[in-house]
Amino acid sequence: MKVKDIINIMEKHYPLDLQEEWDKCGLQIGDKNQDVHKIMIALNADRYSLQEAIDHHCDMLITHHPFLLDTFDNIDKDHFMGEFIYKAIENHVSVYSSHTALDRASMNQWLIEKLQVDDIQDGDDKISKIAVLRQEMSQDEFIDYVQDIFQLEHFRYAGHVQRVKKVAICGGSGADFIESFYGKVDAYLTGDTKYRHAKNAVDHHLLLIDIHHHAEKIMVSELKKLLEKEVNIEIIEGSSPDYYCYR
Repeated sequence: MKVKDIINIMEKHYPLDLQEEWDKCGLQIGDKNQDVHKIMIALNADRYSLQEAIDHHCDMLITHHPFLLDTFDNIDKDHFMGEFIYKAIENHVSVYSSHTALDRASMNQWLIEKLQVDDIQDGDDKISKIAVLRQEMSQDEFIDYVQDIFQLEHFRYAGHVQRVKKVAICGGSGADFIESFYGKVDAYLTGDTKYRHAKNAVDHHLLLIDIHHHAEKIMVSELKKLLEKEVNIEIIEGSSPDYYCYR
């Protein structure tokens, strides 16, 4: 297969017209006519993931977070942007990213399905998801459940509810959507929360759980399963470590 064939499959599932106006989904670096024998999927388009793809002799790196979200004025090999571009081209690794297009179509569906829920619906923003837990829980039970499901060694939460039945989730930076869930759900899971979001959760009797932006790593294994149904080439998972360290 060629890069353009993989792009066609990706954009069949995640059309570029689904992305937000500010986003930069699509081919980041590469030759659409290049042959692809091995793909790596990773959360981030960064030096770590690119080197990992090179070390595993991959021809294509597919990521969630785009490389081109960072602006640059020139391609200077001594700058991290230029270094990435040079290294990708020199090692014949085409880089493709699907960010908010994938968010709209799959990310939050994958995340909320992990919670064992029914009646999944779109949030008002059309990116987040709302659903009903198959088993109602106390707040403490739900917090423990979320920690286990998403393998969170460290996390934070705010607000208080007696029971949790209806939940909402938005991977990545979804904290500003919190207002749309007041009085509609018992708990909201997202990342990149700030102090004001915690206050809002307390004021509006909503359990807010910050599951970290890195929870979006779920796309690595899920996208791999999706692509393996349509391509007959090797696909591997990048390790995609969290940028944050926790103590």
